[in-house]
This record gives sequence, C-alpha cells and structure tokens, in this order.
Amino acid sequence: MIRMIIEFTIVILGMASTFILYFHFPALPSIQENILKYPSISVIIPARNEEKNIALLLKDLKMQTIALHEIICVNDLSEDKTSQIASKYGARVINIKNKPNGWIGKSWAAQNGANIATGELLLFLDADVRVKKDGIKMLIQTYLKEDCTVSVQPYHKTNKMYEQFSMFFNLIQISANGIALPKPKNTGLYGPVILIPKSDYLKIGGHESVRQSIVEDMALGAELKKANIPFSLFIGNQNIYFRMYSDGFLALLQGWTKNISSGATRTPLIVFIMVFLWISSLISVPVQIVKFAILQNWPLLITCSALYIIWVLILIFLSKRVGNFKIYSIIFYPILMFVTLCVCIVSMFKKIFNIKVKWKGRTIDMGKKHEK
Repeated sequence: MIRMIIEFTIVILGMASTFILYFHFPALPSIQENILKYPSISVIIPARNEEKNIALLLKDLKMQTIALHEIICVNDLSEDKTSQIASKYGARVINIKNKPNGWIGKSWAAQNGANIATGELLLFLDADVRVKKDGIKMLIQTYLKEDCTVSVQPYHKTNKMYEQFSMFFNLIQISANGIALPKPKNTGLYGPVILIPKSDYLKIGGHESVRQSIVEDMALGAELKKANIPFSLFIGNQNIYFRMYSDGFLALLQGWTKNISSGATRTPLIVFIMVFLWISSLISVPVQIVKFAILQNWPLLITCSALYIIWVLILIFLSKRVGNFKIYSIIFYPILMFVTLCVCIVSMFKKIFNIKVKWKGRTIDMGKKHEK
C-alpha cells in the first residue's frame, strides 16, 4: 500500500510539474511595420556536410523582406558539396582548415565567421534552419523591442516517422533551459538561431570563450550572464523552423546523445528535480497499467487508464507548441519515452566514462570536451 501511495504521488507531482515547467511558451512578437531603419546584419552559417540544407536556407535568405548586410557561410572541412552550393547561391564562403586543439568544430567555424563579419548584429544560423520571408524582420524587431541578444528554438517540422523520436528531447530541452517557467531562468541560448550585437559578442570573448564546450549555446548564455549582459529566449513558429536530423535515425540518436547529458549538467537543481518528476510520471502510468492488467485490479486499471488519457492530451497540447508531431506518436508515447531514456542513459554513461561519440564525421570526447 505504501509503495502504491508513493507511485501515485510521483504521478500527481509529475503532472503538477507540467504546469510549472511549461507555464508559458514565449512567442516571437508580431511584426510592426512602422520601423524605418534596421541595424546592419551579418548572417553567419557554420556548415559541415550540409549540402542537403544549405541551398534551402540561402534561398530563404534571398527572399527576406529586409536587406541583409552580408551572408557568410563557414565551410568546416565538408566532405560533400557544401562549399560549391553556398557559392552558387551568393554566400561569401570561408573554407577553414587546421582547427586548433581544444576547439569544438562548430565554435571554431562560428568564430571564424564572426572575425570577418562587419555588421552591427551577428545572426548565427544552423544550416537546417528555415526562415520565411518575414522571419529575419521578426527577429530584428524582437531584438529592437527587447534591446538585447535574442535566441530562438525553431519550430520542429517532421517528415518521416523516425523524426517523431525527437518530441521528448525538444520538450526536455525547453523545460531544462527554464524558458517556459513562470519566472524564466534562461539558462543558455539556443544554438540554431542566435542574434547578438557584435559589441556584446566581443565583450564575452566570442566563441573562443566556449571553444571546448559541446553545447556551445548553453555555454554562451552562461558567459553572457557572467558579464551581466541580458538575453531573451523564444520558441519559433511557422516563420522560423527547422528539420533536425534529416539524415536518418542514427543521426538523430548521435545528435541527441552528444547534447543531452552536457545540457543536463547546466540545468538548475530545482528545475532538474521537476523534469525528473515529469519524466517519472510519464513512465509510471503505462507501467502501472500493465501491472494492474496482469493483477486484474480493475478499479486501479481504470484509474491509470484515465491518467494515461490525461497524459496523452497534455502531450498533444505541448507538442503542438514545439513542432508538428503526429497524434499516433503521442498515443503510443511510451515507445518514444523508452528511446529517450536509452539515449539519456547512454549519453550520461559516455560522459562519465569519457567515451567518444561520432558526429558529422568527427569524434567527440564527451568527458574531456575535445573533438578530433
């Protein structure tokens, strides 16, 4: 009986944590048409083996309703046609070589782009980000309104079934960063979209200050906080979105394995506890359903089934805010959660024991934060 009370307490606490962890999804403000002058913007795209994405992003940038000062594509030793395609679409291409020891590849590429950028604002974009014609205008107007660095977690568009497995990772990433809390914690930035004044970027030492960090976006946010420089975080929409890990299920597993444990170490303790309860509740309910079905305890089986339906409805609501995840994947969410837990366990194990992971043809030492 005591064990059952504890289990149901965890379920209820986990559900209650939902209303704190996801209290408010900060959306980008709507566009105002009365702004006459915009600061100059240097777009910097770190790219390694992005031939499938780079053309799509550069096409989007050419269609923007405001002028861009320059577009810099930093080709990080790509083994495909990234450089040629970027040149074809008019970007200024920088081919970097000889990455110094102790640097993570993306930070090295971003720093090289920033070194030659001449705009007042630096807009770092991942190659898999898509920006509709008013997307950059929306970002700049948000920056002018907030008067500080702006970073966006893009809306996650999915095409194939395996991409559904990113749903919980997206939700955990948002909750762990504290962006949706009643009083946002804003632990770090979101790497796919970072708009930062060049003056502030230089104050914190740019990407060089986070050169060894696997999750450089979280580390950049920490550097901004250390320098008492504010920043604002938002969730993307149909104007700013991405399709993560379109190269297949293995790429999805490798990508989240690389990110999840490193990000968890920067999560505030109270938020970590709430996320733990939230995940525990999600796991506990289907486990209890199976247990009470075997025991033929019909009252508790009905109770847990009702709780399961509540969780499905909650996940439908939450998932719509972060991506176009399918109803069928939410109905069978224990499968997604099982994969999520496996990735989290593997990620933590590799970090604790300094085991390397592969990402975009490179090997990353999870413990020492080095990349080869």
